[in-house]
Amino acid sequence: MIAAAQDDMDEYVPSVLSGIKDLLATDLINQMEVADGLKELLISTGFTVKSLLNTSASDFAKILGIDEYVGQLLSNAVNKAIKKSISEP
Repeated sequence: MIAAAQDDMDEYVPSVLSGIKDLLATDLINQMEVADGLKELLISTGFTVKSLLNTSASDFAKILGIDEYVGQLLSNAVNKAIKKSISEP
């Protein structure tokens, strides 16, 4: 009985952690000062906080099929949102 409960918990914990990571990424994206359509595109593409931080402006452009200038705007918005979230209590 305990082993079965442990197996259920082992499957549940990664699911919960994944959900938390998704919420963190969605929250960060929603804090960004960009058009709602770009926010929806980032969320639907499945960006995580880590991937947002590690994606260059040109990679945003390639992945999302947008202009490189807009990719640079996204990159700047990510950095600004991260700085804002770190400085808030």
